Amino acid sequence: MDITLLPSPTVVPKLTRVAAYVRVSRDSERLTHSHSAQVSHYNQLIAATPGWTFAGIYTDLGQTGTTTHRDGFTRLIADALAGNIDIILTKSISRFARNTVDLLATVRDMKQAGVAVRFEREHIDTLTADGEVLLTLLASFAQAESESISANTTWGIRSKYPHGRPHSRRPYGYRFDHGMLHIINTEASIVKRVFDEFLAGHSPEATVERLNAEGLRSRSGAPFRASVTRTWLENPTYIGTLICQAYYRPHIANPTGTRNTGQLPKYIITDHHTPIIDKTVFDAVQAELARRRASGGRALTPTGGTNALTHRIHCTTCGRHYQRRTKARSGRTYKYWWCETATKGHGNPCDSHQLRETHLQHLITTRLRLPGWDNATIVETITRIDAGPDYQLTAHLSDGSTIPLDYAASGKEAC
Repeated sequence: MDITLLPSPTVVPKLTRVAAYVRVSRDSERLTHSHSAQVSHYNQLIAATPGWTFAGIYTDLGQTGTTTHRDGFTRLIADALAGNIDIILTKSISRFARNTVDLLATVRDMKQAGVAVRFEREHIDTLTADGEVLLTLLASFAQAESESISANTTWGIRSKYPHGRPHSRRPYGYRFDHGMLHIINTEASIVKRVFDEFLAGHSPEATVERLNAEGLRSRSGAPFRASVTRTWLENPTYIGTLICQAYYRPHIANPTGTRNTGQLPKYIITDHHTPIIDKTVFDAVQAELARRRASGGRALTPTGGTNALTHRIHCTTCGRHYQRRTKARSGRTYKYWWCETATKGHGNPCDSHQLRETHLQHLITTRLRLPGWDNATIVETITRIDAGPDYQLTAHLSDGSTIPLDYAASGKEAC
């Protein structure tokens, strides 16, 4: 009888995939060094630990823990849920997040996916039995600390306003240094151009198109956008005036500011800095803006991208205006109008219909017995068009009368 001994197969131990998350709150030289030191620490720790393999270091530099816009953190969680990470290392609870609810929700998502989160300072591993109990307790303290710091910071900012000292800001055309705004000449020339061309009858859209075609770019290096340059036209900063506390954050968790409509005092600081725009030019722009809005939209100009229908088509279901949109079909584009609610990408709760512009204009000129479409005539004649979900439109005329515009019965063009 022959007996053969079969050797046991070699079992290669599975390496644990370990990633780290590093965040520092402000983008200063000192904190940038802290950021680099943390990255170096985790690189060395993962490399020196037997059984661990490097799964990446995810960082957010100059981001607060309360903000929802943390690209590094978002990528970390996505990769962990995708099964690419076994352990996440981070310095402390406050580096991970300071909102208890969001923190625990994230940790529980990680736990369900089999991913451990280890907080070095607090010596917590979320996959241990007592990890979540300790985490809940300590996260509450971290959130309280964050709210206390935020309250102190807010008090410090607001206490400046009554004394005419603004908080730091960097509107296009200026740099902020030691409490003052100083003109950046290259940017200021573009601001002046936007104002001058607007008074010359050009829309911000047309001006921006020329700026971008000339290779000029915004401060971030991106193309200029008309939605941004429009705000310049109404910004009193350009005549040397600051309005402090026009916006505020009701709570630390609010990612963006809320318009101050009387909840807090506002402070107007005149002659605070050197103006870019002369006050007479600024006042003339405000008067022109008011005139254009009163005559059918904020950009009713010879070169504008809008016409007399702007702000005139009114949804009878939700009360919002119809917006002008562009659609491509078979290599060609055309304009149509649709309720603003439906354009948000959350369905069409109003059951509103898309109205092709060429057909709508033909219908209006036919009912008004006009030889052709003319913005000025339409503005003087029609004050509002009510649009319902059944293609039945009603035009309200300036003389107080109304006329039906039966879009469906007139042979509508499908969008």
